[in-house]
Amino acid sequence: MSTIMKPVIPGIIAESIESLRRDGWADDDFFNFPNYDEERSEARILFHFFRNNRVTFAAAIVNSYTIQD
Repeated sequence: MSTIMKPVIPGIIAESIESLRRDGWADDDFFNFPNYDEERSEARILFHFFRNNRVTFAAAIVNSYTIQD
């Protein structure tokens, strides 16, 4: 049996996720990249993180995550 662990993400990514959630973003919104506004720094940060860490990003959005120190 394998253990499923929470993904570990940098603090700035966690802050960006929580900021957008406070603005009303749901899980599906994070995967709809045309909705990402170029003027929102949080969205730009998440988009670049997603491009380099797709599985970790998806797991952090859908499940919970641990913040990297």
